Amino acid sequence: MNNKDKKIALNLDTNGAYYCTFNLKGEFILHSEVSNEYTSRRHEIIWIYSTQTKNNKWECKRFYKIPEDYEIISISKYDKVYLFSKVSNDYIYEWNINTEKSFETENIGIFNNEELIFLKINDKIIVYSIELGIPIASLDINDGNHF
Repeated sequence: MNNKDKKIALNLDTNGAYYCTFNLKGEFILHSEVSNEYTSRRHEIIWIYSTQTKNNKWECKRFYKIPEDYEIISISKYDKVYLFSKVSNDYIYEWNINTEKSFETENIGIFNNEELIFLKINDKIIVYSIELGIPIASLDINDGNHF
């Protein structure tokens, strides 16, 4: 990417961006919300943009609608989206946006206070900052180096 000191625009208007990152292929991944102007319904979308510019705009290559009964936990640089089921709060789904295959993890625990959310999945604990809106630590229970 040789876009230093350039203003880059996306070829799509959204209501607001929740999260963005780059994957290992250098594509820009954006999680945002869009509204249907006719029905006023809001939809959460993951957009994948090529970082090759056309008239100083990044072109959208593909996009995915997040089902209404799921919430995005995070998007990794490995093109994996982690979703939390709002209906059954003891499941997390790992979804590969390239292969469109998913993996379901059960037996999770979620604990929180005013500043942090602690997510326990099998032998891992993820600490999520409410203020920053990002994961800040990942711990392996079997590692033994916690003290």
